Amino acid sequence: MVECWLPYGNTEVHISVPIRNLLGTIEPREGQPVLDPREAILRSLQEPIGSKSVTELAVSRSKVAIAIDGTMSPPLVILALRCIVESLRKVEYPMGEVSVLVGYGLREHRNKELIETISSSEVLRGLRVIEHQRGSGNITSLGTTSKGTEVKVCSHLVDSDIRIAIGQVMIDHFSGMRGAQTTILPALSSLETIEQNRNLSFRGEVTPGISEGNPVQADIMEATSMAEVDLAVNLVTNGRGEVVSVCSGDLNGTWEKALEDFDDIHKSEVEGNADIVIVSAGGSRFDFDLYNSVWALNEVPSIARKGASIILLSECTEGLGADGLETLAQVNDLDELRRRYMLGARAVHLIKSILRRSEITIVSALPHYLAESLGIKVERTANEAYRRVVESRRRGRRTLVITHGCSTVPYSP
Repeated sequence: MVECWLPYGNTEVHISVPIRNLLGTIEPREGQPVLDPREAILRSLQEPIGSKSVTELAVSRSKVAIAIDGTMSPPLVILALRCIVESLRKVEYPMGEVSVLVGYGLREHRNKELIETISSSEVLRGLRVIEHQRGSGNITSLGTTSKGTEVKVCSHLVDSDIRIAIGQVMIDHFSGMRGAQTTILPALSSLETIEQNRNLSFRGEVTPGISEGNPVQADIMEATSMAEVDLAVNLVTNGRGEVVSVCSGDLNGTWEKALEDFDDIHKSEVEGNADIVIVSAGGSRFDFDLYNSVWALNEVPSIARKGASIILLSECTEGLGADGLETLAQVNDLDELRRRYMLGARAVHLIKSILRRSEITIVSALPHYLAESLGIKVERTANEAYRRVVESRRRGRRTLVITHGCSTVPYSP
C-alpha cells in the first residue's frame, strides 16, 4: 500500500492505494520561491513599476484603503499588510487614516479565520477593517464596461483617496489568472456586477492559466481601471501558495511582469487514461464551499478514461457557495444555463459535463441532499470513498492522485 496524504480543510487526510494500482501522484511544481518574502515585498513597494511608491503616495496624508481578497490565505495577507504598514509608519503616517477592505465576492460567507488573524496582529492594531460581501448594499456605480458589465464596487474603496489592491497571482477558472485586479472584481464588487462579468465565460475561450484573450479577464481589467487603483501589489505564488515573486506598481505594468514570473509553474505532465482519479481541491484556501472547489475537476476529463471514477476531496463547511448550484441543479442544457445565468451556472455546467462520461464522489461535510441533487455521491471519509469505488469497478483500477487540484493544471502529452 502507498499512503497518499492530501489537503482537506485545515488538515490532511490519507488514502491507502495498492502500489499495483497507483499511476502516480501529482504535486504542484515549486518554481523558485523567494528566500525572504518579507524583504521581497518591501523592496517591491519601494521600487514600483510605473507608479509612485507607498511612501510617496502617503505624502498627501489622505485616506488609504488597502483592498484584499477574502479567499487569500491569512499568512500571506498578514505578511503583505505588515509590509505596507511598516512602509507607512516610516513616514509617520497616521494609522487611523488606513482602512483594510476585505472583499468576499468569491465566497458566500465571511472568512472568520482571516479577520481574527488580522485583529490579533500587534503590528496591524489600529487599522480599521471593513468587510464587503457580494450582497452588500453599500456600493457605488462607476459606470459600464465595453462588454456591458455595470461596475458597482464597495463605496469605502471609492471614498478613499489612495487605493492599494493586493492580489495573489494564481490560476483561475473564469479569468484564467487571478491577481490584484480580481481584488476589485469580483472581491469588492456587487453580486450583479460579478454575475454580469462571470456570464462572459460562456461567450469565449476560458482556459485556466491563460489570461490573454479571456473575455472575463479583459472585463476585469477594464473595471479595475475604472476604480482607479493607485498601487497594485501582485504576489506571484506557486501551487502551494509560496511566494515566487512580488510585483508592485501600476495595474498593467505589474500584471505583465507577474505573468512573466508565473510562467508555467501551474502545469504538471501526467500519464493519462486513469480509471480512478483522486483529487483534493487543495485545502482550506479552496474547499470552504463547493463553488470554489469544484474547479479542481476542470482538467480531469482530459486525463481520465471514459467511464472513470472521480473522487473529490472538499470539506465544504460553508455549503454550496452559490445559489445557482441549488437553483439550477436539474438543468442539463447549456443554452438553458446561459439563459437563466446566475452565480453557480458554469459550475453546474462543469459538473454535468463530467457526469456524462464519469461518476463523481465527493468526500465532504456537505449534506447528502445538496450534492445528490447535482448527481454527486457523498462519502465522509477518503478511504471509504476509495474502497467503494474500487469495489464497484470490475476492472480498471489504475489510480491517479492530484494533491492540489485548484492550483494545478494536469495535462497528458
